[in-house]
Amino acid sequence: MGIGGILDLLLAENLDLNVRIAEGEYCKLKIKFGSLPKLSHVSKHWYFYDNNEDVIQVEGFTEPLSPKYLLSQALNSGTYTNKLFRYVYSGKADATKLKKVYFTFPELAAYFNTEISRNLEQNGDLSGNVTIEPMEATVLKDTQYMKIGLYQYYQLSDTSTNDGFKFTSSMTLVLEFENSINFSDIEKYLYKATNLFTWVTGFPVKVSKIEVSDGENGGSLYIPTVKDTSEHDLSHPNGFMLAFRLREHFVEICESYFVKNTFEFENIWSRTIPLYNFNGILEYETMLYAAILDKYCSYKVDQLNLNSTLDEDEYNELTSKLSALISGETDLHRTFSKGILNDLSNIRVLREILPNRSVATFNQKVKRYLNYIGRHVTEVFLSSDDLYLIKKVRDRAAHGEVEQFSTDEVSKIYWKLRMLVTYLIYKDLGLSDDDFLEIISFGFNPLSLNCEVDKFKLDTKLKEAITLPVSEQVFSELSSNHGVNLVLIRVENLYEVQKEYTIKLSNYFSIERIKDAKISRLDEYVKTLLENPKLEAKYTGNAYVTHKGKSHNLHSIVLVDTPRKLKSYNLL
Repeated sequence: MGIGGILDLLLAENLDLNVRIAEGEYCKLKIKFGSLPKLSHVSKHWYFYDNNEDVIQVEGFTEPLSPKYLLSQALNSGTYTNKLFRYVYSGKADATKLKKVYFTFPELAAYFNTEISRNLEQNGDLSGNVTIEPMEATVLKDTQYMKIGLYQYYQLSDTSTNDGFKFTSSMTLVLEFENSINFSDIEKYLYKATNLFTWVTGFPVKVSKIEVSDGENGGSLYIPTVKDTSEHDLSHPNGFMLAFRLREHFVEICESYFVKNTFEFENIWSRTIPLYNFNGILEYETMLYAAILDKYCSYKVDQLNLNSTLDEDEYNELTSKLSALISGETDLHRTFSKGILNDLSNIRVLREILPNRSVATFNQKVKRYLNYIGRHVTEVFLSSDDLYLIKKVRDRAAHGEVEQFSTDEVSKIYWKLRMLVTYLIYKDLGLSDDDFLEIISFGFNPLSLNCEVDKFKLDTKLKEAITLPVSEQVFSELSSNHGVNLVLIRVENLYEVQKEYTIKLSNYFSIERIKDAKISRLDEYVKTLLENPKLEAKYTGNAYVTHKGKSHNLHSIVLVDTPRKLKSYNLL
């Protein structure tokens, strides 16, 4: 029971409430997780609901100050004594003047777990930080300002055995409008909110409670949702976009999501949400993601006029001239009209063979759009061959054919496709290409872990590694070496291993001698070996040696070069 006769209506709760429509007209209001609320008449005589009775007010009667309930948007249940409703509202706020809605996300508290700390001192004092700083944004939508905020709510309570206390926290998304919103609007924003945080975290998230306000009074709203009892660990670093990055981009995400790109999210990307809970056969998941990608690229190609079609008059003139040319030349007619091409002197047949469009197939549309936005991101994890494989898996699944690839091969294709779709979603959320590369460079989300990426391209694009050109011989030698504690020096334009320094470095920091070592840094020791005062030594934990388009990763090396060159690698 809430305060002052208001019942907290939890979306995942099952309730059987005794209510009455009027004195002597008693009913049972049944709220079941995942189902529409049902009002059943239980009096000794029949009660007939009017067909147009869309809103019914009922009240509890078993306790003093029992809550009142507003049941609205009635649905036909097929009987006269039962009525199904879309919404159940309990509260003092005027349901026709609601301007504020609160969506509680219990799971998001774990997503921000790195912002909460605690420390138990030896004397028993407990210290730490239990607060998560709010995030806020204001956007202009349909001539009215909309305020968006993500806030923490927490409480301390006794344990069930009364031998201590526990701290619980949840996050609430608060939306505030200038104009009044109705229950239907709130339902739309419920799904928009859950969709957004599903894409952000990489896991299906759920709202546990909806509260509303008219600015003075509050209330609680029940909307039936799909029953989902799955649990996921959203704590750091399991989220796809880590919490600190959400903070960095919260304003631009709200602007893009709630204002700029609403068509893409509501009509296309929303189709991906059920797939976060879909544990079916991989090739069918691939087919579904490919269908969504096809729809999106078709839309973008049309929206951006990337089809490069001819003007209709120009097209008619061109095909007429071609048809006339083929008809007038016997040799041309015989050559071009045999076999599958049929009679190209026929204008109708010619236009079927040469349609007035340049982008028709799945691969063509995807490639055209990816070329338009640039391949700065996609070349890290996707190739043209991958698109061909995606289409093959999609087509076989769509036609019910037996999959020819192994499970591992399909899995590899599936994760690449899913990463591509996620990248396009994040692009529509307003994030830059480099922002997305940073997101996929770290984390333990299944998507980041399972999608195969070109680490060399990823590291160099993010400037997290340096590239060192070497000769074919040196590259061959280092390709079979993990490259730990190597010393590399530049000779003209190529780098090579300084074997004398490498051996001395390895000996100095060997297990037997490490206890007596007076120098603790690898590069500081190498400096003592340098004979040329114009050279400097610097350590790097991530470098790639390259030769003719091939690359090999080295860890923990010391680079010897001029200060100017080392500075260009951001090592000084």
